[in-house]
Amino acid sequence: MSPVARRVVEVGIGLAVLIAAVSALSGGCGERVEPGVVAVQGIAAAGQPVAVEDETETAVEWASGQVASARQTAVASRVLARIEDVRVRAGSPVAEGDVLVVLDARDLGARLGETEEALRAAQARLELAQSDYARVQELFGSGVVPQQRLDQASSALRAATAEVAARAEAREQARAGRSFAEIRSPVTGRVVDRLAEPGDTAVPGQPLMRIYDPSLLRVEVPVRESLAVALAVGDVLRVEVPALDETLEGPIDELVPFAEPGARTLLVKVRLPRTDGRLFAGMFARVAIPAGVRRRIVVPERAVQRVGQLESVLVVSESGEVERRMVTTGQRAGAARVEVLSGLTPGERVLVADAEPPAEGGGEGSRP
Repeated sequence: MSPVARRVVEVGIGLAVLIAAVSALSGGCGERVEPGVVAVQGIAAAGQPVAVEDETETAVEWASGQVASARQTAVASRVLARIEDVRVRAGSPVAEGDVLVVLDARDLGARLGETEEALRAAQARLELAQSDYARVQELFGSGVVPQQRLDQASSALRAATAEVAARAEAREQARAGRSFAEIRSPVTGRVVDRLAEPGDTAVPGQPLMRIYDPSLLRVEVPVRESLAVALAVGDVLRVEVPALDETLEGPIDELVPFAEPGARTLLVKVRLPRTDGRLFAGMFARVAIPAGVRRRIVVPERAVQRVGQLESVLVVSESGEVERRMVTTGQRAGAARVEVLSGLTPGERVLVADAEPPAEGGGEGSRP
């Protein structure tokens, strides 16, 4: 046989084998079984028949957001000066009154010394004006000087008194400015951002660090406007924090009365209870938003047998026959129960094994 003929025969045999395999996999060699119907009848199995339940539950829609503090403070300088020292870092706990930042106080100290010297000079002029007024007043009583001279002395005394008051006020302002060289924490909390380093210039109004109060945490989440309008301040919602594997509950603190134009959501703020200190601002959290009610079908979890990705139950008919049926399950429905999404109808009975089901792939009771 020539090489070409041999090659043609090999290709023909390969195609025949491929067609046979495809036919077998597609059900061409046997009767096909539709999903969700009886696959096997007349099964001998032990267990307790339990009715498939149809129940109503409150539907929820999960909204994703983040943990934030209800009290956040930006610390800034009130004077223009060079930063000499920053005494805290991000994450540092601080108490009210603690020194956070130290500024260069030389200019502020010089200004304070200026005002003190000016005040002393004004006080000296005031003493002179007081002596002059007393002397002129005595001469005026003796008829030696006219009324005009007395008026001049009185005016000079009032001017000197006013100047002393102004210089004293300037000194107090300089003292206050000198105190601004030490920037202290206005609240008790935790430093979340350190925005300045020694050598930087502190500019009035520009934040140097941010502090939040860890005892006043809440979750801020955007909620669809159709669900948000049904909420009210004080409603208690369920909150999940996946990083801590915890579920908390808290009341709604605030509903921001403004819908984001693009997303059509309203911002909802849910206050969190005090925790063990593992909860931090910025962490991811989810909030369960009530979304009406829905009906669901549930069965005991032990009634569901699993082999790989396949799930089935044993259904007991009215005549007492047992048949296996493929189902699709959803979420757990409380203790030892599971939701069935397809394959069963309310009122049917499923067989619940007296013992735990065998491991995947083991025993006849686990075959689909």
